[in-house]
Amino acid sequence: MAAHQNGAHVDVNSAAAIGSAVFLGTLGVLSFIIQPAIVQGFVDHLGASQSRAVDLAGIEMLGVALATICLALIGHHIDWRRITLAGLLVSVIGNVASMVLLHSVSFDAARFIAGLGEGILISISFTFVGLTERAERNIALYLVSLLSYGAFGLWILPSFLNRLGLGEMFLAFALLTVAGLGTLRFLPRSAAARTDRSPLARQLGKVMLGVALLGTLAYNLAIGIAWAILFLVGVGAGHSEQAVANALFLSQLTAVGGALASVFLAERLGRWASIAAGVLVGAACIAILMGKPSLFIFTLGVCGFNFLWNFVLPFILGAVGDFDLKGRMMSAAIATQMVGLGAGPLIAGALIGDGAYRSSELLSVALLIMSYGLLTIAMLAHRRKLASPPPTAN
Repeated sequence: MAAHQNGAHVDVNSAAAIGSAVFLGTLGVLSFIIQPAIVQGFVDHLGASQSRAVDLAGIEMLGVALATICLALIGHHIDWRRITLAGLLVSVIGNVASMVLLHSVSFDAARFIAGLGEGILISISFTFVGLTERAERNIALYLVSLLSYGAFGLWILPSFLNRLGLGEMFLAFALLTVAGLGTLRFLPRSAAARTDRSPLARQLGKVMLGVALLGTLAYNLAIGIAWAILFLVGVGAGHSEQAVANALFLSQLTAVGGALASVFLAERLGRWASIAAGVLVGAACIAILMGKPSLFIFTLGVCGFNFLWNFVLPFILGAVGDFDLKGRMMSAAIATQMVGLGAGPLIAGALIGDGAYRSSELLSVALLIMSYGLLTIAMLAHRRKLASPPPTAN
């Protein structure tokens, strides 16, 4: 399948185009995917309180959320290569500013700017992958790439920060992002290469669409709260920073398995069973982290949490995407996802005291259960629609 725009020809299914989309997506999560270790780094190397450190992560994620919302609203009217270039440049500026302003009152603004660039890259890369003929396989490649980076980053970051520091970390982020400029010529300029509509797509009413997005929001709020405090929870339970980093490294490896399992088991398990298991068992994994878990329990909990998060995410996005015939729900779901992931750390920062994480953990569990209920309501409405042939989208 090829895209034509102003004379340009791009084969979105070529290895170069797919690789470019995957690379851009990984650049977009350079900070977020290793957020637990960065939060601990703010505490240890910036002298921030735990609440302040989590707030800094939340400020960056608010930038991510704002960018994805804007792209969901106007992205189809903008040349995608230009907006990708803008995302790369804004991300570089934000990270360089973070290095320069590390001990300034303007550091918050620098992280917000970096988040804006990252949000553009996350949103546009999801869009590019969604255009390909074998979208599920390519989403798996996308997740494997970013999770592999995340595993390595979580493992090495404590040592990196001890030897070099936070400023050098932000410089490394900026330099890696500059490399993304090499992908621009392989990217489509518009949605002209979009794939055929899913045969399961049915048009739900506005109320059910709202319920589905609320379910997506609740799920990602829960994830954002839990992900931001995992490193703090491990250290607060009395384990060394490196032991916690090792556990999170292992969790990233299991997350790769979760992403791959979502592809290989999709037809065998189906959405209903996969979403039920992914969301509810994920809640149980957070619940066992309450109190002061042993290193074994902590490792078990974070590995289960990360495996199930990356296992169930494609099923949730796939289900929500099929609730609309015009393909608008996918971009709305991605924006809602980023809002949840961005607001989660801010909520966690407001709830945690010095070494007290129970309220955050309880809220995360409650939100996961709520998300399952809301998604189930929308999926039942979709099931009823499946009994009749789909109408033609206007």
